[in-house]
Amino acid sequence: MFGTADQTQRFHTSIKELTKHMEAYNGTFVSLDGTRGSPVPQTAKEPVQEPVQEPTQEQQSQQENDDETQLVTNLEVTGEQHTEPPSEPVQEIPKNPLEGTNLDNPQKRNPDKAPLPPGYRGSMTNEYKPYEQARVVKDKFGNPAKQNATMLTLVRNEELYDMLQSIQQLESRFNRNYQYDWVFLNDKPFTDEFIKQTSAMVSGTARYGIIPYEHWSYPEYIDPQKAKEIRESRQYANVAYGSSESYRHMCRFNSLFFYKHPILDDYQYYWRVEPSIEYGCDILTDPFAYMVENKINYGFTLTLTEFPKTIPTLWKTSLEYFLRPEVAAQIPSDEENLLSFVSGDNGRTYNLCHFWSNFEIANLDFYRSPVYEGYVQHLDRAGGFFYERWGDAPVHTIAVAKMMRASEIHLFTDISYKHTVAGSCPLDDAFRRQARCTCDPGLDWSITSGSSCNLHYMEVAHQPHMADYEKYRNLVAERQEQEQQRKKEEMERRREAAKQRAEERRQRAEERRQRKQKEREERLRAAKTPAAN
Repeated sequence: MFGTADQTQRFHTSIKELTKHMEAYNGTFVSLDGTRGSPVPQTAKEPVQEPVQEPTQEQQSQQENDDETQLVTNLEVTGEQHTEPPSEPVQEIPKNPLEGTNLDNPQKRNPDKAPLPPGYRGSMTNEYKPYEQARVVKDKFGNPAKQNATMLTLVRNEELYDMLQSIQQLESRFNRNYQYDWVFLNDKPFTDEFIKQTSAMVSGTARYGIIPYEHWSYPEYIDPQKAKEIRESRQYANVAYGSSESYRHMCRFNSLFFYKHPILDDYQYYWRVEPSIEYGCDILTDPFAYMVENKINYGFTLTLTEFPKTIPTLWKTSLEYFLRPEVAAQIPSDEENLLSFVSGDNGRTYNLCHFWSNFEIANLDFYRSPVYEGYVQHLDRAGGFFYERWGDAPVHTIAVAKMMRASEIHLFTDISYKHTVAGSCPLDDAFRRQARCTCDPGLDWSITSGSSCNLHYMEVAHQPHMADYEKYRNLVAERQEQEQQRKKEEMERRREAAKQRAEERRQRAEERRQRKQKEREERLRAAKTPAAN
């Protein structure tokens, strides 16, 4: 259900570029025919239209200041951003990524006996799963109270040190008390170095899986040449990962296949973990246990608005599926679900809000359900993962909003999470002291960014704010007012300086005029003096 909205190939572009992109594309409805409509109510900025005139120097300076101070959003990406970031060199995926590994056999299994931690309880056996490259266990099973759950990461070998940072963050803030497993997936075999380093850092069993080729390649109903021409066209020239082939495979994998990897058959819940993330507070209660006890099937921390250019037909294509009578009979009514989070007009248009899926905790049974499988198969046949640039974040968000009851979805306001440009921080002073937080509540994404949909979610889901929400909302408003005043005063200083420079230029010009006039008069007198003699 939740798989990834923006599975993450890290953003390499600057905040200024991201801000400009969000100013250009944020907050526009996408109608059924793929055209833009009126702006999203929560977003303050209008979509950029045709340029009208060259800005003055002062206007340009003011705009640059605005760009530098405004917080930015995602990403589908992290996203979503801006000019195309430098991407990894295009590499042809071999037909058999298992070639040369211990899985290169008809069963696609490691033939060795797989280890089990002492005292283990669960469905994992001493036989490796298909596509399970390696398994490293600790000397004990760990906390017996833990749920049937795992950390899950899609990661490349070259992201090792970014991944170690993330592991250290989550282990020290939470998992050292529970020893949940970690599952690492890669479209290529993991290196020995990656396995040794990461398994040494985690407190639970570490499992390493290779993604099947058919899950990271073109299906027979997609024309690769057409897909190439589209992603290299001007349409995607200024869209984050707009020309990236691997990004599209990643988003498709996170929408259709991640939950089908054989290793995940041993688990019911997963917690998605990206490289280069930060947890700013201790996580005092087990989110997995909270979800089980409260019948929550999808949890998140951050929301953003998607770039309209990347999903022009996603909403229309989704409605084609949800409006089928046999599908409508299997999902909650619009009064019970969370349609109001993704649409402000009863489903006619999509408001672009989505859960930022680089952090999500979810019940794998949701993805395994026939109704979700039918949805993503319908999307896949439509071709939008390759002929457009559909991200897994809006796909998961639309699926969760339509297929789950509102009571099954939860915003973890007590978890401080940061990835690239966006971060959350609990707005409760007493809680932050108890949880040893290092995050700044005055920078919480939900109250500082016009591209966040968190407050909208809390309103439609009737989820209460934390104890000091009003305090920090007012603080941010005061800061913004002060910043506006500072900019106003700076503009006034610039105007005065410009006037002073203009006056100085006028005075110098007048002095030059008077000097030249005096020189002319002196020359005339000098010319008349000999004549008089």
